[in-house]
Amino acid sequence: MTNDRPTGTEYMDSLPWGTHLCEFHSTHEELADTLVPYFAAGLQKDEFCLWVTSDPLGVEGAKIGLRKAAPYMDRYLDIGQIEIWDYREWYLRGGHFDADRVFGQWVQKEKRSLDCGYRGFRVSGDTAWLDKRDWPDFMAYEAEVNRVFPQHRMIGLCTYPLDGCTADAVLEVVRNHQFALARIAGKREMIGSSSFKIANGELKRLNGNLQDQTEETGHSETAEARLNERLRMETSESERLQRLSANVLEQQDEERRWVATQLHEVTAQNVSAIAIYLASLQQRRSWPSAVEFILAKCHTLCEQSLEQILTLSHLLHPLILDELGLAACLRQYIEQFMKRSRIHVEIETGPEIGRLPLEMETHLFRLAQEGLSNILRHSGSLNAIVRLHRQADQVILQIEDFGRGMPPTAIAAVLGGAGKGGLGILGMQERLRKIGGRLEIRSSNQGTMLTAITRL
Repeated sequence: MTNDRPTGTEYMDSLPWGTHLCEFHSTHEELADTLVPYFAAGLQKDEFCLWVTSDPLGVEGAKIGLRKAAPYMDRYLDIGQIEIWDYREWYLRGGHFDADRVFGQWVQKEKRSLDCGYRGFRVSGDTAWLDKRDWPDFMAYEAEVNRVFPQHRMIGLCTYPLDGCTADAVLEVVRNHQFALARIAGKREMIGSSSFKIANGELKRLNGNLQDQTEETGHSETAEARLNERLRMETSESERLQRLSANVLEQQDEERRWVATQLHEVTAQNVSAIAIYLASLQQRRSWPSAVEFILAKCHTLCEQSLEQILTLSHLLHPLILDELGLAACLRQYIEQFMKRSRIHVEIETGPEIGRLPLEMETHLFRLAQEGLSNILRHSGSLNAIVRLHRQADQVILQIEDFGRGMPPTAIAAVLGGAGKGGLGILGMQERLRKIGGRLEIRSSNQGTMLTAITRL
């Protein structure tokens, strides 16, 4: 009996037991397009299946969706060969996420399915319920699952909605699975991620084997071909992951721009009009004192709300970036950042900057925004410098602080592609790759300097 199991997806024909993969989707239709054939393939091969769903689909919605997409699913649901669980009962039993308990549940279900005579256990868990509070623990859980899954007679597909998923989060999820499935520029693609974790060591090992084989036999054709194939695969997977990350960043930037425009052009205007009407009512002298007090309070709240809306709009996407360019936008943003943070920030730039391509301006602004945010959250520095200069065909952006610095191991891990992305540096790297740039980090116990270099 073969160890490979059909996946039911168009990405790959079959996978061995112990495969742990993930899928990124933008709509419920995309999720159904993956899960219905995925479960159908397992049911038809006499596997026991379990699907953990999230809101707004829920258990009943999942059953309706399965029956609608594949009416023959009815008999599998009736005989209990497939179970559908609510995420609150599976992941958050007792009101909190417990990684050991959840993994124990998977193992118990696997044992029960094998005891009942099924050939194996096929699972899928949706993660739309995840919030920032549970994210670190869930990523640690996913990493442990990825480590031990090959020892089990299971195939697991974790599904992640792209909506609200940052580029850093995408990279972290991909690292914690053997394969990732996603739509990239409208086309379904598969990203093999296990190679990213072992790439450097594996290439060194293969290269060592190549040298040993050459010394022993004088022939290197087979090992050299194997090394070249590995290099080709590494390049292909890396390019797919970079395209996925770039797509996520672009989608987020467009959503931020749209929300910022709505807040600035619609919501802020409405609140401003309400404030004007309230001020007009206050000018009348015939109101009882209690009404005058309420009107004054409402007018004050409107003004405060208007200020908050405009600040939020600017943080999401400053309109001045589109109108006047990066240098003017950074000056305005830094002025507001100093008021919010009480960190003194100097900006050094010159007239030679001029206007840059809009995509480059957007990515460099986001990089500066993330860099200053990191200073506020992590460095402990009370001063910072932002430098923006243009040298020939290069644009150089530097963010420097004078705080506690980053551990050397953390810098090496992040720049080597193995970091956890907690500082947003992985997102910075992806933004710079999108515009053909690179990121340099210099850090000590006297401060940190991030340097972004890109070509026009």
